[in-house]
Amino acid sequence: MRGVGHGFMVNGQNGWMGMLPIVCHLIFLILIIVLAVILLRRHGSKVRLMQKLNDPALLILRERYAHGEIDTDEFNARKQDLSPDAPTVKS
Repeated sequence: MRGVGHGFMVNGQNGWMGMLPIVCHLIFLILIIVLAVILLRRHGSKVRLMQKLNDPALLILRERYAHGEIDTDEFNARKQDLSPDAPTVKS
């Protein structure tokens, strides 16, 4: 009968060295999760930036500004109105 008498994890590779592969796997798994979170956050910010730059309303506004249809003050005011952080206007 194996395992009777001395208990679990006492002899040979069943000592604290038996826990080493489990600890290494956990550290590796945590490292992969941390790297995935970092990469997703970086990629997500780039996607949001590209969506902001490719907003159709802002593209039209930039085009009108480039053609001289609106001046700098009007461009900045309308750009502020179109930004997602702009406060809503209640009428």
